Amino acid sequence: MALILSGCKSGKEEMEEVPTGYRGKARVNPYLAAERYLDEGGWEVRSSRVWDDFGYQTGVILMPGSFLESKAEGMRALEWVTEGGFLVVTIEGGEPERNDYTSNQSGSGLPSPGDFPGLDYLLEESGVEMRYEDWEGLSVDSDGETRGHLSRPWHIAELDLAGGGEIDLEFEGEVGLAVANGRDWEGNSSLSSRVVSTAYGMGRVMVMAHARSLRSPYLDRADHALFLETIVNESSGGEIVFLYGSSLSFFGLIWQRAWMVVVAGIILLITWLWMRIPRLGPVLEDGFQTRRPYGEALTTSARFLWRGGHAEHLIRPLRARLESRHQGDPAGLYQRLADQSGLTRDEVAEALTLPPPKDSGTLIKLVRKLQTLLKR
Repeated sequence: MALILSGCKSGKEEMEEVPTGYRGKARVNPYLAAERYLDEGGWEVRSSRVWDDFGYQTGVILMPGSFLESKAEGMRALEWVTEGGFLVVTIEGGEPERNDYTSNQSGSGLPSPGDFPGLDYLLEESGVEMRYEDWEGLSVDSDGETRGHLSRPWHIAELDLAGGGEIDLEFEGEVGLAVANGRDWEGNSSLSSRVVSTAYGMGRVMVMAHARSLRSPYLDRADHALFLETIVNESSGGEIVFLYGSSLSFFGLIWQRAWMVVVAGIILLITWLWMRIPRLGPVLEDGFQTRRPYGEALTTSARFLWRGGHAEHLIRPLRARLESRHQGDPAGLYQRLADQSGLTRDEVAEALTLPPPKDSGTLIKLVRKLQTLLKR
């Protein structure tokens, strides 16, 4: 991705193309160019953001030191090396969030003791010591500019190959390395080196001060591509894996930091589903059902209606039965009922027309009169 700048000076229009970075997959994976270079060369290569269960089928793993965030991860990496793997670890500049197209600091930067316990454990177990040097001969681009992928100054290191010859690599930062029992790739007996390696178990560990030579913008500079071929050719064969990013995925991090919460949530979800999902098969009848006498049910209903102020529902059925029996002669209904029941005409009229009283005693008398009329 490039930024086009234009301007006018002395009547002439000038245009300058300044690279600002990559897009798409190349923006996320800083080793994409190295992967494709090796793939075209016939090697089996892939990249990953997490540590898989690597075995004998994996020959080389290249990763930033910031990947080893815990001591357990450092132990896991060295266990793989013990079985014959070749592990290449870079101290600085290997993170995907590092921006190669700006002079501003980005990525994890220079690690301090304790920042990455897994990296500290790996260096201690492999006998590699990390130092800080004031390197001389720092370079910038030929025009003296500080833009694009050559924005940061770099140092040229001359490495000795095992079969003879030398190669040049570009390094940034102040990190220097020393190894007690291993190989110093610069051949210095007393000075710090930018690349060291040592045997560990049946495999080997290589530590690089900076990942500049492996990153996409710089692969075609100096002897970076030749150095990459040298690394993979010194392996025991198998696939080549570039690890970048966090050592744990998002879900892996959740499981590591809050697994108890996850387990509790799963149990609650299963319980909720068990309660909500319809059950297969017939539902058993409740064996604890009890039967109540019909009279008690009527008494309970009457008490409920009385407490709710709906006494008219208690006498309306009685009046409706009397009216339905004597619909033919409404004019002489009261007198005829009085003659047949022994009540006075006024008592009959009261039983059929009086609004439901609020007094319980009066209501009982009214109901008794209606029952007398029904039984005449």
